[in-house]
Amino acid sequence: MTAAVATSDPRATAAAVEVLSDGGHAVDAAVTACFVLYVVEPQSCGVGGDGFMFVHDGEGAPAALDGSGAVPLELTTEGLRQSGHDAVPARGGASVTPPGAVALLETALAEHGTISLADAVGPARQYAASGFEVRPTLASTAARSGGSLASDPVLGPLYVPEGTPIAEGALVRNPRLAECLDVIASEGSQAVLGGPIGAAIVERVRRDGGFLSEADMARHRTMAVEPGMVDFAGHTVWQMPSPTQGPSVLGALECLEAVAPVDWEAVLAATSEGMQAAGFDPAAIVVGRPKRATGDTTFLAMVDHDGTAVSLITSVFGDFGAHLGVDEIGGPIHNRATTLRMLSLEPQPGAKPPHTTIPGLVTRDGRLGCVLGVAGGIMQPQAQVQLIVRMVLEGLGPQAAVDRPRFKVCFGGDLALETGHELAGVHPAALSRSPGPEGFGAAQIVGWHQGRLEAAADARRGGSATVLD
Repeated sequence: MTAAVATSDPRATAAAVEVLSDGGHAVDAAVTACFVLYVVEPQSCGVGGDGFMFVHDGEGAPAALDGSGAVPLELTTEGLRQSGHDAVPARGGASVTPPGAVALLETALAEHGTISLADAVGPARQYAASGFEVRPTLASTAARSGGSLASDPVLGPLYVPEGTPIAEGALVRNPRLAECLDVIASEGSQAVLGGPIGAAIVERVRRDGGFLSEADMARHRTMAVEPGMVDFAGHTVWQMPSPTQGPSVLGALECLEAVAPVDWEAVLAATSEGMQAAGFDPAAIVVGRPKRATGDTTFLAMVDHDGTAVSLITSVFGDFGAHLGVDEIGGPIHNRATTLRMLSLEPQPGAKPPHTTIPGLVTRDGRLGCVLGVAGGIMQPQAQVQLIVRMVLEGLGPQAAVDRPRFKVCFGGDLALETGHELAGVHPAALSRSPGPEGFGAAQIVGWHQGRLEAAADARRGGSATVLD
């Protein structure tokens, strides 16, 4: 049986392909590729981040894993006021929640995989120790964030050496991250959530005015959750439940009449309604709020030779997370709690903050149709809806769907369009409107089309896809 991989970076794709070629399971390949991304895409993901994952064994409902952290118990409205904040800040220690990224991968391997955590970490460790070449996405993000990163004692020397953002083609070595991966290989995720590394994370965060405690780290667990679902044109679409944006996708598809030709004004309206109902209304997010964090994420899709599929999304949320480097992990800690600021919500200590990251999965008659996901903050549900409409109603294959132009409802409610979109005739001004730093999202898909397994990667961020016979 055919296997396929799609990721945002060719090095991660190659690592997954090697695992699958050696007879590995889709989860083995996904975890191995994800650790590689933790090294080569530090602006998007890392040991200091979090994530979500679907695993589908070929029939029925997928298993769903939530690797996100809860709001620290000391992070309260009163605590923020006493620290001089009117809300959770966009960056810095007060925006940090427990980093569940490694625990998510460890749990997935233990419950579904066949290789050891040490084997999965191996390729990433090699890139960290020997060095990796900077790709355009990392270079452009370093340039955009360089003014803030330069003074950080960990992130500055790595990505803004001597005050100059790293350029495409430069070589980055990260020996501290290599050492951290060695410890993870031998001790597992407790090396990050506890012990000297966990203590160092807490100390760094609190020194920067954060509320994270060792008790918060010890409380963290990867959770099995019940996914949401909706039937759409003979397919079943699966999404993560609240507090993620998953219900936005389900709500949008519930509002849509599943007929061709597609009414794109109706798709736009349904997408906006779905996001509003789920509490992620872009129009309600005030553009002028100071220090709005720019988000970043990465997504992996794969299906192995036995038909098992993985949909995995992982993130440090903002570009380089909280802009707070931790020497013991050789990289940034995430700023997930800043979604509370973005959505004008009060912190609820011990509860999960809102999450923009959502893996997607589609089945038909219980069998896999595709796994899909999108990097790009509030663009994630919008692009997922458009991709599903392209594939299910228009009959496009995964790559053709990824390549088609998209719309985006931006912060404040303005509409932006890519050139060639069907809505351009009605909304011509949207063609010249900027979608913001997150752009129109970066998607990956692996799925079945006309009896063949296909893999698609988004050229918008230089993604990489491979099909293995």
